[in-house]
Amino acid sequence: MRTRMAILVSVAFSVTGCHGQGNSGSFSYKLRKPQNHHAYSTLHSMPNGALLVVTKRVEQPKQIWHLRRIAAWDASRPREDQLDVDVGQNDELLGWELQEDRYDRDDQLLMDPAGNYLVVRWSQNADTWNQNPHQSPKPLRSVLNIIDLHGFKLLSRVIVTDPLLAAGDMGFSSSGDFVVSGLQEHRSATIGGNWTDSGQYAVKTLTLPGLKPETVCSYTLVNNPYRAQTPSTPEERRRIEKEHHDEVVRMQEQDQAATEACRPKLAPLGFSSLDDLRKSFDSFGMRLYSAEHSANVPPQSPWGCQFENLSGNLKYALFDCDERRVHLTFFSWYRGFRVFDLGSGKQLMDLKRPHSPEFSGVIATSSGVTYVVLLRDGAELEGYRVP
Repeated sequence: MRTRMAILVSVAFSVTGCHGQGNSGSFSYKLRKPQNHHAYSTLHSMPNGALLVVTKRVEQPKQIWHLRRIAAWDASRPREDQLDVDVGQNDELLGWELQEDRYDRDDQLLMDPAGNYLVVRWSQNADTWNQNPHQSPKPLRSVLNIIDLHGFKLLSRVIVTDPLLAAGDMGFSSSGDFVVSGLQEHRSATIGGNWTDSGQYAVKTLTLPGLKPETVCSYTLVNNPYRAQTPSTPEERRRIEKEHHDEVVRMQEQDQAATEACRPKLAPLGFSSLDDLRKSFDSFGMRLYSAEHSANVPPQSPWGCQFENLSGNLKYALFDCDERRVHLTFFSWYRGFRVFDLGSGKQLMDLKRPHSPEFSGVIATSSGVTYVVLLRDGAELEGYRVP
């Protein structure tokens, strides 16, 4: 009985077909240089249709990231190009429990939609500057490795300490402009007994590979921090609540005024507002963007799933489900990858793979065919055609 169950489980978890052979709906491909047990890898789709594997060292120090571009990944002989980049010593937390693919996609791998450049970015102490600028921040430092995607070669490695370039939201617009946006200068003062906190913000375009800046627009936001007080009477409570409400309204009006001033200059870059720009570059904003496009996907139960990737044409979403199922006489633990149609919310695929802590997946297209491509243990690609 146990032998029969083992055979059934093996059949259920098998990968159909081999690379370029058999079932045209699936393939597998083993990387020429798989990661070792001291590394962690993630998979990403590139504007030109290739796949990018990024491998990082788990232990300190972690200066070198290994990039692997895989072209013609669904053909009989994929092409691999490798490039190592020095991002500098850092304290990035890695590992399947801590590192998510979205962190790389949102903040560290900046890809030109025209397929000309890849900017690999590592920033130190950016959160300190953006969230607590009135405090004495640690020194800001960002390393930018600028890569020519045609030859897959390093053009330059630049260290920047300017607050805007080192800590700002950075990325490519849909028109191909390299843009940075954020807090450029912070000021605070006590006026009339009230502490006033203000920040000078800017949106700039940067040339590549030279990083020559050109200001798109700049604006100032003034904040009078709301300080919680313990009301002694109902009247005092109402007064404090009104002051808080008025401050929130004033900040919203400031942001709207800044948006109106910047809107004509943002439009040629493909942005309708400052909020639109933030959603495109800011990690939190990009999560909101993904959530908005996945709104029709029904809640997953009983354990739920984590969003993994949107297709480039915004037709499909991929979710990673680390699931546990109890069968009649045995316990099975597996990873499930589910694909949903974003228009209807209908589930199109449910790929159950033998459990491994290290899976990274994307929705990628080749020759007009859409696939779910999974990277397992930094060693093997598995592809499944989306019906």
